[in-house]
Amino acid sequence: MNFLKRLCVGLLTLLSAGLGCYAQLPDFNVQLLNDKNGIGTANASRIIRDRYGFLWILSPRHIQRFDGQDVRRIETGGENLLDIVSDSSGTIWTTSDSSIHRYRMGYRSLRKVPLAGLGTAPLNKLNKLQVTPDNHIWANAGRGLYRFDPRTDSFRFLALPGLKDHYYYRRVFGRRGYQLYLADIRTVFCFDTKSGRVRQVSFDGARSVVPVSDDVAWASNNLLQMFEINFAIGSVTRIAPVDTQHPAGIPLAELISITPLGNGKKLVNTTKGCYLYDNGSRTFTRAVLFDSGKALPNGENYADFHDHDGTHWILGQDGILFFRPSAHTIGWLNGFPGADLNLSNNVKSIAEDGQGNIWLGTARGIAVLDVRSGKVMPVRPAGPEWAHSGEIKGLVFDGKNLLVAPSGALPQMLDPIRRTFTGLRYPAGEAGKRLRTKLMNETIGTLAPMPGGDFLITGELGCYKVEAGSYHITEILVEGFEKLIQTVAHDRRGNFWMGTYRGLLVADSAFRNTVADSDFSPGKLVSAVLMRNDSTAWCGSVGLYEVVKSGNVLKKKKIFPELTNQRISMLHRDKGGRIWIGADDGLYLLNRNTSKLQWFDFRDNVQNKPLNMNGLLEASDGRMYAGGQNGLNYFDPGLLKYREEKLNVLIAAVRVNQDDSLLTENQQPLTFSWTRNSVEIQYLTPYFRNPEKLMYRYRLTGLDDHWVDNARNSRVRFSSLPPGRYTFSVAASLDGITWSETVAPLAFVILQPWWSTWWFVSAVLALVVAVAYWLFRRRIKVIRRQTALREHMAELEMRALRAQMNPHFIFNCLNSINRYIVKSDNATASLYLTRFAKLIRLILDNSNSKKVLLSSELEALKLYIEMERIRFDNKFDHHIIVEEGVHADSIGVPSLIIQPYVENAIWHGLLHKESNGSLWVKVRMLDENTLECVIEDNGVGREKAAEFRSKSASGKKSLGMKLTEDRIAVLNQYAQTNASVEIVDLADASRMAVGTRVVVVIPV
Repeated sequence: MNFLKRLCVGLLTLLSAGLGCYAQLPDFNVQLLNDKNGIGTANASRIIRDRYGFLWILSPRHIQRFDGQDVRRIETGGENLLDIVSDSSGTIWTTSDSSIHRYRMGYRSLRKVPLAGLGTAPLNKLNKLQVTPDNHIWANAGRGLYRFDPRTDSFRFLALPGLKDHYYYRRVFGRRGYQLYLADIRTVFCFDTKSGRVRQVSFDGARSVVPVSDDVAWASNNLLQMFEINFAIGSVTRIAPVDTQHPAGIPLAELISITPLGNGKKLVNTTKGCYLYDNGSRTFTRAVLFDSGKALPNGENYADFHDHDGTHWILGQDGILFFRPSAHTIGWLNGFPGADLNLSNNVKSIAEDGQGNIWLGTARGIAVLDVRSGKVMPVRPAGPEWAHSGEIKGLVFDGKNLLVAPSGALPQMLDPIRRTFTGLRYPAGEAGKRLRTKLMNETIGTLAPMPGGDFLITGELGCYKVEAGSYHITEILVEGFEKLIQTVAHDRRGNFWMGTYRGLLVADSAFRNTVADSDFSPGKLVSAVLMRNDSTAWCGSVGLYEVVKSGNVLKKKKIFPELTNQRISMLHRDKGGRIWIGADDGLYLLNRNTSKLQWFDFRDNVQNKPLNMNGLLEASDGRMYAGGQNGLNYFDPGLLKYREEKLNVLIAAVRVNQDDSLLTENQQPLTFSWTRNSVEIQYLTPYFRNPEKLMYRYRLTGLDDHWVDNARNSRVRFSSLPPGRYTFSVAASLDGITWSETVAPLAFVILQPWWSTWWFVSAVLALVVAVAYWLFRRRIKVIRRQTALREHMAELEMRALRAQMNPHFIFNCLNSINRYIVKSDNATASLYLTRFAKLIRLILDNSNSKKVLLSSELEALKLYIEMERIRFDNKFDHHIIVEEGVHADSIGVPSLIIQPYVENAIWHGLLHKESNGSLWVKVRMLDENTLECVIEDNGVGREKAAEFRSKSASGKKSLGMKLTEDRIAVLNQYAQTNASVEIVDLADASRMAVGTRVVVVIPV
């Protein structure tokens, strides 16, 4: 048997316990889908896979879409469906007797497509569909063909050239490239859709036609006989049937498909199962299909489909099985339990003899597998010490014999040709007897070759060396053996690197000068060691460590984070330099180019229980064998190519506020109102080989630009999203390292509420601006009205103050006139009265004005001073000085603003002076807008004047001074000026009062 063609998942069906048994190695590893996956296959008749990767199963009244995890069922509304295809766009097409329907991603149901031309009738019913490479969809009927016309969105009838009124079998409709195959009761037709050419060969009762090449097709007839039809020469040849004379023939069956395998082989699928056909010998052998180490009946198939990535899907009696016929896969022998009580399915050790036979050390004895004949045979040693076959953890071939090291029994030599056992040579006398007794109670850890050709056996009670050639066994001292050595490797310097139950132990060639590291938390066990160079090793514990020896110091670090929480049981570098790692959840291959790990597990036919320490063999032909607790895995590492699978991640449905899905064709980007802001998105990845590996991550751009891990969940919900634009992306991965992102992210928009739209905001802003402007204008009017009122009130107040000043001044003047009259000084009284009249006239002229000319004010002031000089008998002189630059005829000042201070200087400063005094009034411009008026006297000063006032009857402050100060305050408050009055007491060098100076600053 050709092992390269038989290397697959298998079951050793042991037929005889004593004489050996026959074990057929599988032809193909398959995986099985059935009701356990949620798929209903009870009445399924067709199976296809579309461009997205979905699997479609056709039943009479519904179709099912399966993505590897979930099933979606689409009902038909009562019509019996007959066939199903998918075109290059991913559109699904189905037929019934009288109609054709289609389904696209996002549809909720099948949609009927109209027919044009010849209508369906009892003799022109529809049946099957085909899609040619130019993406034309064809349907066959009793009278001919229908082809889909995308311009009219309908199927138009097309008769075959030269066969306008012909009738055909509806059950026959095959395709190869652009050629379509039809048949009637006596003929098979080949129609080339590109050229329009029709070829035909006479053939009675065609039941199915499957093309093999452009000119050759195989056909089965109503009697289920199989023939080869050659359209080039018009011949029909019977294909050899199976019978007693031809056991390598094909049974009576309806032909379903033919798949070329290369090397002159074909896989022929029929309604009676799959067969392998050899082109050279023109013989058939029944294909052996295994699923998880169990043989499948392979006796009844209904339909199949060969997809674009080389996967073959078969709808059969056990469900849907799929495999890649041309790809190499991992094999799994899982047939020990229950077949022989002396064998176990738990493979502890493996060795290869000189004939290429594979020897298996199990938990209960030894078996040998002949990969050339497919035979497996238990091998039992004789002797009471082997009455109960023990665990075989040590099994090594030294070129002549197999060295077998069981637990609880003596090590022996096994002749692989004679299948006989021979004991080892022990020391003489009591030493040998003690060694035998010790080994009978020993639990073996490992059996490993040593650099010189000898062998090392480690156990719980000690360590032992078996000399090559002489098979002399002795106990040797190994420092640290009490740590329970389980695996041994050695470097080129002769140092031994030993994995133990208490960590890593490194010793020299004499097993001395050991260096240990027991810090391999959480467990101490080092179960696998792989030398990278003379100072560096990879050590498998819980996680994988890289350990570097520098002198007597061991430094380590964890590598490959994906293995952090897994028990590493195997480490091996094959002849091609590839590194294989056995872990809790399967087998890993290190890709040397990318430094990434490829993961193989149960769905890849790696046994579903842990692999065993030391249970690894790379055979002389390069094949690898890995033993574990559930059988034996085997494969050719050179043929097991690294495949980085590109996952097709699709967004399948969108629900908003718990409504039905909104994801239908031509609806992107989706637009939602602001009240519909809770979005649930479903995504999926059509993947079947190992869907349990799938993991997802997503991001919603517009909300958060970071990726969010979502484990194996295929839905995500966003609640109360704010208005804005969003783009949802999702990515899937099988290992958490390489991610495949959806090529069609979902874009959607949540609209702003009406009160936050641009037009509403603009209208509100315009309204606010208008109202603000109206309020501003209204405020301006109010302010102006208030300002005018304040000015009017100020004017009235000023008038009132002036009105108070005028009676005060007039009262004093009249008193003076009265005094002159009393004195009978008529001349003086007349002079005084004349000047008083003139002053009164000036005051009355200025009483209605806010301001008066400075010249008028100075004239009135001069008249007043002259009247006071007359009154006080010329007791003082006066000087009014106007500096240059003061334009008295154009400068306006408040009326009588200076007079009260002049009056105060005369009455309180000069009147009390014993000698004559002087009064100065100086006027000048401080700047263009400021007038300064200085009133200065050389009277008695304010302090002396205060004493005189205190002795007077009234003792009141000058009323004119007070009124003037009030006028200045009102002027500053309402006219927004900065008028001021400053009073300075004048003193001589001895600080005696010599007068008073008043400085009045008036804005003009």
